Amino acid sequence: TVLAAHLRDDGIMDGCNHYRFRIPYEEMRRNIEGGFFDWAPIGEIRKWALEAKDGEAKPTDYDIMLLPRHRPLPYGYEGRVDVDGLPDDLWKNIEAMGVEVEHKSHLIDLVRVLRTVQAVVLEYDDDYWTGSRDLQYDYQDLLRQLLSEVDAVTVSTPYLKKLVQKYAPGMRVYVLPNCVKWDEWQNRTRWSTWPEGSVVLGLTGSKTHYDDWMVLEKVLPRLLDKYRHVCLLVGGFTPDYLEELRDQYPDRLMFADPMNYEDYPDMIRQCDITLCPVIPEDEFNMSKSAIKAIEGLACSRQLENGTMGGSVPITSDLYFYRRVTGGHKRGLTVSHTPEAWYAALRTLVTDNELRMRFAKKGRAWVHKNRRIDDKWPLWWIAYRDIPRRKH
Repeated sequence: TVLAAHLRDDGIMDGCNHYRFRIPYEEMRRNIEGGFFDWAPIGEIRKWALEAKDGEAKPTDYDIMLLPRHRPLPYGYEGRVDVDGLPDDLWKNIEAMGVEVEHKSHLIDLVRVLRTVQAVVLEYDDDYWTGSRDLQYDYQDLLRQLLSEVDAVTVSTPYLKKLVQKYAPGMRVYVLPNCVKWDEWQNRTRWSTWPEGSVVLGLTGSKTHYDDWMVLEKVLPRLLDKYRHVCLLVGGFTPDYLEELRDQYPDRLMFADPMNYEDYPDMIRQCDITLCPVIPEDEFNMSKSAIKAIEGLACSRQLENGTMGGSVPITSDLYFYRRVTGGHKRGLTVSHTPEAWYAALRTLVTDNELRMRFAKKGRAWVHKNRRIDDKWPLWWIAYRDIPRRKH
């Protein structure tokens, strides 16, 4: 039994939580008799622990407590209460439980208490340790200490596994790859707002991609000016250097706000080409997975030749993207330069046959290799391998 105590308290299921526990847990619920795989905001879990009556299930009844993307903060940070101020039964008689509380970080102290009754597992899909990207987090010493306090860590890529084991030698680290739930990406429709015969480019992501996307600053206006059938969909975040495109091409551009992940496949379905620019030299990007390219290829539509295919990715030259595009078999992986990106875009917006061939092969590759329908046992095997601490 596993409980994921996540950080979102706004009712939104974002992409990280969707891939890292929601869809694998849903598959395990369907396939494992007698297993319980649940998730809730950590604030609700604390309330649940306080209000549970005798004989009712409590958060600490689970074999494993999963902490996705958690990072420790020092005591007193933004008025957070310390251990002594928490009215939770777990915090009573701490000395009798034999738990050493350092009062350096509430999260570290919480983990020490939880480990008296259940296994605690951290879950990460980004590099939080090297400081290669400004994540507005200045407590690396606490984060590295946290790694040594838990029973295991799950990550999305082999690179992250090496990184975790660098700072926590001997730690159990399991690579659980990001996969798609196949049915979520099928039978989506094209919006009627796009001009007939248009080829739609998709650029989606958060503000962390500000520098990554700068390679397209001059490329996109040049392409839109030359090829009148090309349209652009920007989703989630719009950098200032692309804002002027709104006025220049109002009938061929669409800007979508951040959305609940359940609505995300509809947006990706609009795109004939999925853009995945990331700076290869940025150490933060080395820890990433190829999920953006995988999503594009999974998002099926009927092609002009009557076959089914996805949205074709163009990616920067990183190892995880090369595996998905397959050496220009299912998409294009190019140098991170404006010239290379323009050439790749020009090729795909003008060669319909090539684009359809990539779309068909790419969809088949994702169906074979990256469906959570087939990959959920990796989560089950990992959780079964983690030592139990049942009281």
